[in-house]
Amino acid sequence: MCAGLEMPDRITTPPATAHPKIVAIHSYWQRLAPGVGRLPGRKHIDPCEIPSLLAHIWLIDVVGEPKRFRFRLIGEAGRRMGPPGKAGDFLDQYHEGGIADPALDDFRFVASERMPVWYRGKALSRHRTEMFELERLFMPLASNGVDVDAMLCLTVYYTPRGLEI
Repeated sequence: MCAGLEMPDRITTPPATAHPKIVAIHSYWQRLAPGVGRLPGRKHIDPCEIPSLLAHIWLIDVVGEPKRFRFRLIGEAGRRMGPPGKAGDFLDQYHEGGIADPALDDFRFVASERMPVWYRGKALSRHRTEMFELERLFMPLASNGVDVDAMLCLTVYYTPRGLEI
């Protein structure tokens, strides 16, 4: 976590003011659910249905106990703007606090509570660029519909003027 930066209360549904890409991926994720109270899995995601979002999408595997989070896929926007990392790397490799780093709290929340988390503000981890802020949504995925084993994530990056990068 960046020094002096406090985590806001978690928002589990994107607000009406959320970026259209955030709204679109959230709606898509909701449509994928295989039944009431069940979560979609990676197998339900069809990239052909969301081509305009692919550059901003990243997938995270949830593995082990205690839970660790591993990059599975990083879209072009994430490779260009996001934190260092490549498919196969664990997120905690890039945080001073390792597996317990507070910057990973939203990932832990999504994995344990089976609910999405929306956030807009300063990056909670080091990024490669000088973007001003970001907006992101983490959504749980479960191969068996219950136990979170992955996350579908989307991030939009902004300039200091609030324009999408």
